[in-house]
Amino acid sequence: MFWSRLAGSVLVRGWQQSPSHALILLLGFYLAMVGARNLLVLLSGAARGLGTWVNRELVGLSALALSGFGPYQLLQGLM
Repeated sequence: MFWSRLAGSVLVRGWQQSPSHALILLLGFYLAMVGARNLLVLLSGAARGLGTWVNRELVGLSALALSGFGPYQLLQGLM
């Protein structure tokens, strides 16, 4: 929640300075998001060739990380 408010205020300040600043911020943000997603897709595809054991370990690691991240987000939402 904090980051979305911060990004929104930065976007508004950029727009006040010049609309091109705000557009460059949006373009950079979306390029980073799409690039990160594409990188994850490529890494997942590369991991597929490493064997079923590696895939199971990676899924387990992801589940462990998400099981910790979920309660953290719930607590942040309650505060």
